[in-house]
Amino acid sequence: GVDELATEKLTPLLRLKYNNAISDAVADLGSPDQINNVFSGFQKYLYYAAA
Repeated sequence: GVDELATEKLTPLLRLKYNNAISDAVADLGSPDQINNVFSGFQKYLYYAAA
């Protein structure tokens, strides 16, 4: 549900994907601010079509 996309879950998801190497996530995805902005920003499109 919606709670699965909460921003406090972003770091654990990145740790899972990148084997606890947040620096690898930053190297692949951009700065922490950029990663957070994309994570938060794309979510409106998940629910846009349903509305």
